[in-house]
Amino acid sequence: MPCVNHPEVQDGLNRCGRCRQPFCADCLVEIKGQSLCADCKVEQVQDLKSGVDTSGGPLQLAGIGRRFVAMFIDGLIFSPVTVGGMFLFGLFNPQQAGAHPEQMGALNPSLILFMLVVLGLNFAYEGFMLQIRGQTLGKMAMGIKVVRPDGGDISGGQAWIRPAVRSGINFIPLVGGCAGLVNYFWAVFTKEKTCLHDLAAKTRVVKLP
Repeated sequence: MPCVNHPEVQDGLNRCGRCRQPFCADCLVEIKGQSLCADCKVEQVQDLKSGVDTSGGPLQLAGIGRRFVAMFIDGLIFSPVTVGGMFLFGLFNPQQAGAHPEQMGALNPSLILFMLVVLGLNFAYEGFMLQIRGQTLGKMAMGIKVVRPDGGDISGGQAWIRPAVRSGINFIPLVGGCAGLVNYFWAVFTKEKTCLHDLAAKTRVVKLP
């Protein structure tokens, strides 16, 4: 195969360490031991600035505990909205204080509506934050980031697919089931600590140096 940029050159080619396409020596630069084409050089520099190691070594995956703390911090951010919404929708009604949670869900449509609003807000918050920097505020506080399997920055599609799948799974316990817990317990048994929403979006969560 000829050089991507110079079709007339077919000898002495090397492959870009990121996109793996063939280039001649004039088209490649070396960054941290990797030969990169012009387009991949820009992406590599951006990844290095973001603190993610894309040298080709194994990713420094974030532990489940650190990820749960990050999720807890994000939950605290929405706690005023959650508590205020419960009062607004009358979910602190004394007449329902002794009701079983399943009975409340069946008898009170406001609970379903309220949970949909909360899930929608969480979806928008997480998708927006992941798209602009790969981190929510909780992940920033815990020094972790959502990346591609190769360690690079995620795409806009991955940023929104991830919370979309997670929100859909988290809605299931509201109508009966424990899929929300299974989503996270999945990460305990997978080699790369991937939850179901990580698998769907093809993402990983790493510790930043």
